[in-house]
Amino acid sequence: MRYLRAVGLVLVGTALLAGSLTAGNQWLTDRDATSEVDGTTDSVPRAEVARSISGHLSLPVILRGPRSVDCTRDLRAVKGAWVHCTAHYLRGTDRGMTVRVVRVRGGQITYVHDAPHR
Repeated sequence: MRYLRAVGLVLVGTALLAGSLTAGNQWLTDRDATSEVDGTTDSVPRAEVARSISGHLSLPVILRGPRSVDCTRDLRAVKGAWVHCTAHYLRGTDRGMTVRVVRVRGGQITYVHDAPHR
């Protein structure tokens, strides 16, 4: 009886650990966003890109997200186009990152950002 209980606890612990690792891995790899393209400029406004990135960096894994994110320019609706953005954290810490377009479909683009670097 004790043996079965111990095996059950090990199985439950293993399942919980696997689920936690899967969820954490999904968050770490989920750095993409899709936005509507402004038809007059054929790009996504930099404020929209910054808002999206700020949302990604403020997820529960990172307890304190950036207080703001700035991007140098609008993101053109061309696959491979990129823009540099900076996340501004408390204590005056800034982290730069690159945002790159990975897909353009109709009036929407999908873009990804790398991890904020020093």
